[in-house]
Amino acid sequence: MQSIWVKRLLIGILLSFATGSLASLFLWGLEVIASMRQPMWLYGLPLVGILFYVVRSSSWAQISTKQFIASPSATTSPVATPFILVATWVSHIVGASVGREGTAIMMGGNLSAYLSEKFQVSSEEKSIWLRAGMSAGFAAVFGTPLAGCFFGLEVGKVGKIHWPSFFACIVLAFAANFVSLHVWGTKHVLYPQVFLPPISASFWAKLAFIGLFLGLIGLIYTRLELIIFSLYGKLPIQPALKGILAGLILLGLFQISIFSESVGLGSEFLLRPFSDKFDGWEFAPTKLFATALSLSLGFKGGEATPLFLIGSHAAAGLSAYINFPIPLLAAIGFTSLYCGLAKTPITGLLLGCELFGPQAWFCYLFVTLMVIYFSGKEGIFKVQPWADYLPKPPYR
Repeated sequence: MQSIWVKRLLIGILLSFATGSLASLFLWGLEVIASMRQPMWLYGLPLVGILFYVVRSSSWAQISTKQFIASPSATTSPVATPFILVATWVSHIVGASVGREGTAIMMGGNLSAYLSEKFQVSSEEKSIWLRAGMSAGFAAVFGTPLAGCFFGLEVGKVGKIHWPSFFACIVLAFAANFVSLHVWGTKHVLYPQVFLPPISASFWAKLAFIGLFLGLIGLIYTRLELIIFSLYGKLPIQPALKGILAGLILLGLFQISIFSESVGLGSEFLLRPFSDKFDGWEFAPTKLFATALSLSLGFKGGEATPLFLIGSHAAAGLSAYINFPIPLLAAIGFTSLYCGLAKTPITGLLLGCELFGPQAWFCYLFVTLMVIYFSGKEGIFKVQPWADYLPKPPYR
């Protein structure tokens, strides 16, 4: 019995330190890339496209967050962690519009699966460590341990929290975040606290309208991504040529002036929609298209930061039509679009509270639930099953 707990303690220490450290390394690399990127680097898109299409047949290159969600006991490879780290950096270097959370979640999940195999734990316990690893990755990359904890608990099945993993998820989320913040000194964006206007019947009507609006955006995003991926996959050409073409398509897109701000992660625009003088709603549709195109064509990265940007800019743009504080609109869009498409409502609530304060907690939860339903059965993790007791959307 003692050996089991010693083994668990070792896994927890190694996993939290490694995940927090890798998240810090990853974020440091993204900062360096953002400060050094030049317009001419976009011409590397076709070369990177070839690289990804050539290596995609390798088993370690096919490991994804969707695989961890679909099969928590799946085997993995030690090569997968450095591959996804470097591949995401490379995608950002050449300007692909991809995010960062997918990389952090995959690194945490892959490390937990690898350590579980090395320490020979049971398949049931391995699934717990895998969820904890994903929680640690999410927490460390965004500096949100509570949201990170519940992301690992919720993401496996829509409408069901995996309570047996709670202790491991919350401990590793806080530990990895601590390592990132206090061992490596990682800095995160500080967002303004938001406040509520007087609550009335019209307030709830406006909130429902925001939910419908963001749900429609989520539906458009997932359908666009699916259509591009399906059509591109059917092209009767060799993988290397597909890679070149993928890069050329993105390169051509970024030559259009309205897509100039959609290059790369876009973290420099995270605070823009929280200004009372916000005037940048047109960024949302261009970033949406650029992100769907980048990921569908095979470039590596996550979807959270692009969806944070799309949701916050789109929701803040509603201020021209409904009388709502712009920072509150931006905060709701920021949290609810991504968490609605990830089908993780408690994560949305906690993410909003950790980033923007607890005053509007019910707004984040209510709108996220609306996005979950109105964006369809399938979100960004298409392998998620739905709990039997939940009413399901009538469309995919």
